[in-house]
Amino acid sequence: MNFFEAQDKAHRKTGLLVWLLVGGLASMTVGMYAILMLVVHVLGAYDQIRAQRATERGESFRETRFQEWADQESLVLWDLDVFLLAFGLMLVLVGGGFLYRYLQLRAGGEAVAEMMGGKRIEPDTSNAHEQRALNVVEEMAIASGVPVPPVYEIPSDAINAFAAGHTVDQAAIGLTRGTIMLPRDELQGIVAHEFSHIFNGDMRLNLRLIAVINGVMVLGIAGLLLARTVAYGMLFGGGGRSSNDKGNGAAIAIGLMVVGWLIAAIGFMGTLVARLIQAAVSRQREFLADASAVQFTRNPDGIAGALARIQTKPQRTRISGEASQFNHMFFSQAVPAMFATHPPLDARIDRITGGQPVHVRDVSVSTEQPAAEGSSASREFHPLVAGAVAIGRVQQAIASAGDLDAISMDWTRRVLNAIPQSLRDAAHSPQCVRALIAAMLIEDEGTDDAEATGSQLAAVEQLLPAEEVARVAQLRPLLASLETSCRVPLLDMTSPAVHALSDTQSQDLTKLVDALVSADRKISRFEWVVAMLVDAMIDRSGGAQHQASATIRSMHSSIVSLLSIVAITGSADQVSAIGSLQAGCSAIEVPAPQSISSVSLKQLASVVHDLRTLRFNERKRLLAAVVAVVDHDGKTTLAEAEMVRAVSEVMAVPMPPVAPDEAVAESG
Repeated sequence: MNFFEAQDKAHRKTGLLVWLLVGGLASMTVGMYAILMLVVHVLGAYDQIRAQRATERGESFRETRFQEWADQESLVLWDLDVFLLAFGLMLVLVGGGFLYRYLQLRAGGEAVAEMMGGKRIEPDTSNAHEQRALNVVEEMAIASGVPVPPVYEIPSDAINAFAAGHTVDQAAIGLTRGTIMLPRDELQGIVAHEFSHIFNGDMRLNLRLIAVINGVMVLGIAGLLLARTVAYGMLFGGGGRSSNDKGNGAAIAIGLMVVGWLIAAIGFMGTLVARLIQAAVSRQREFLADASAVQFTRNPDGIAGALARIQTKPQRTRISGEASQFNHMFFSQAVPAMFATHPPLDARIDRITGGQPVHVRDVSVSTEQPAAEGSSASREFHPLVAGAVAIGRVQQAIASAGDLDAISMDWTRRVLNAIPQSLRDAAHSPQCVRALIAAMLIEDEGTDDAEATGSQLAAVEQLLPAEEVARVAQLRPLLASLETSCRVPLLDMTSPAVHALSDTQSQDLTKLVDALVSADRKISRFEWVVAMLVDAMIDRSGGAQHQASATIRSMHSSIVSLLSIVAITGSADQVSAIGSLQAGCSAIEVPAPQSISSVSLKQLASVVHDLRTLRFNERKRLLAAVVAVVDHDGKTTLAEAEMVRAVSEVMAVPMPPVAPDEAVAESG
């Protein structure tokens, strides 16, 4: 699977969905026009009959303006006024229903989880099963190079899960209580399945389909209300009116009832077709997600065991609430439906196991084997601080974006196990995360520059409360002995905790990063990485960015600023930096400046925001330009590879970690 093509295809499908909505709206407008013209013709014919009877009785019959208009229209088949009325009704009902649901789902996966009663699992939870679920999601996110998504617990004993969101970096994972209690390998298989949906671009299309179906359903519901409420009230709530009035009222009520049922028929037929398309698309994607999960975990027994467990107790897979609208997004079918949104469980299991039987273990049996602080796994970690990296490895990592088969969990586990548990706890805690980021920046270049360190500590005391200042002092010794290769993964761990900060706390974090980075009047490569990733975390939590339509040429200044940052931090002198920048600009065919201008941290925030609006194929080109800048001097270090990965993470491109060979690392 090509990640960039998959994401662009998903965006094109979303555009196609909009045109289908327009086409469906046009078709239903024609149907509504036909109904309204039928009403006009019936009213015109009815008035003619009344006028004829009045003439026969010698009575005068005076038509209202509406009756006169209806008489005239009963002789024609096309009328602009009736068409505009039909179009207005469709726009209000269908368009309004679509817009209402779209705005509800604008927050992406978080909105979906909350609509089903989900509760976010806090990053610093003390519940062992919840923490294990967070660890599994975190491990997979870091291994695949995407921001760690928030995890929600759905209050159900069913075994089910979903991934939802408009973009890769704004996804959310929903896990039912029953899923969280599964053995680790089965939980891991389900989570890997959901990550496949994230990378395959299924989420965005799924949410738009929900909004479209809701809009079409509103038309059907409006028809039912007209037929069963308004018409019924007129028919049986006449009170003490005269018999003639009652007769006229009954005729009108019956007419409204017929019109209501016709409108409902249009709405529900459209809903039926949309549901059919939705189910067909979903079934095709489930087999792919199952296969991808096996590639990711290298363990077919995990996901097969989870499916077999659902098969043994199918009645426990149901989820209440609004799950029917999101049925196609779940790991397995959440509620009964007219059209199956998932392939049969037998077929899914057979494809995974090749027809071999699956043994369902006791759910109390856990395969969890966490590496404790100071464990053998941690001690076996080799320092990969300054090792050289073949540029081909970096290019291969970019080419493998979103390809679960190319992601090795071993390297990620080794790195994560080498991080002391106290640092991991700090990364998971909203109360400690700002102190951790501050301590990482202070310890970046050591403490040789006493003046710069003093300025940084003064900024910490000014911008953080006393308890967080004390945490900075506690964390610094641990960070001083942390392997350089562990710093970016540790920073990635902070994403859910940063997301949980209030707006004021986020603004203070931005000010803190700016002050600490600017303290020594020079910016290191790692400081740029921290500034970029923190800006991206805050930008993600500040509001949904659903557009991915910008091109490299349309944001030329932001692209040059980014390439300038990479060139300056990777070059020994100004001449070399200019050469690197020109190489990067040449790779994407944009005019290269003859000199490098400094980029402020305030400008960086704008650059980060712009990068998240690039088309996905443009993001691939930009990453190639970043690689050209890094490789201009003919050598690439692990730190430079981390810079490339940081840029990819800002753009929500899942680039796997780049690890040098052991021999290269030891010699480097």
